[in-house]
Amino acid sequence: MLVSVQENNQDVLLQKVGVYLCEKIRKLLAERQQVNLAVPGGRSVMKIFQVMKEEELDWYRVHFFIIDERLVAIDHPDSNYKLLLDHFIDPLVREGRITLGNAHPFVLSSVPGDRGAKDYERCLAEHGFRYDIILLSSGEDGHVGALYPQHHSIFDRHHGFIIMDDSPKPPPERMSSSLSLMQTADVAILLFCGEAKRRAYEEFNNVSTAVADCPAKMVQMIKDATVFTDLTI
Repeated sequence: MLVSVQENNQDVLLQKVGVYLCEKIRKLLAERQQVNLAVPGGRSVMKIFQVMKEEELDWYRVHFFIIDERLVAIDHPDSNYKLLLDHFIDPLVREGRITLGNAHPFVLSSVPGDRGAKDYERCLAEHGFRYDIILLSSGEDGHVGALYPQHHSIFDRHHGFIIMDDSPKPPPERMSSSLSLMQTADVAILLFCGEAKRRAYEEFNNVSTAVADCPAKMVQMIKDATVFTDLTI
């Protein structure tokens, strides 16, 4: 079932997302030993991490994976893993509430074509090769992760991590969870934040628009999906 939550104040909206995400984690932890949470990067996500830090949870049982990543070193300023590390993992490690091993980076390698994707798949396989929860933020064109409209990324049938050197959004070299991997999740949370996302949000709500034209619509195939937005249509 798809649920939409609207809030005109973006800061209040992201506060709600952080609290809601933690509620979903608690619920799943009551049912299973571990929760795999896949996260993107971005300023909105950084603010969500700041909210999540204040929540009391058994973070030792939550494992973090990266939905998509630029093909950069893990300590590069553009690394989504570094954003997770700096704004969530490291502060909780210092407080003794999580371990560094709970956050799993995509490590760039020099293997031609692969660039580290197989190693990341082996890492995910050690944790069930599935996501429990995915946090996504739509781009201006409706892309999520590095799955783009009418691009080979959205049509790729590989179940795992895909590599590209022709991303429509710079930089061109990127890694992304595949569509089928994202769809392993029981819970999806999708953000449309900011006026620049209005067209994408309109396409998301257009029943005649296909997933191939608005990849964000893939969350509609996940049984527990919630959209948070500061936009109205």
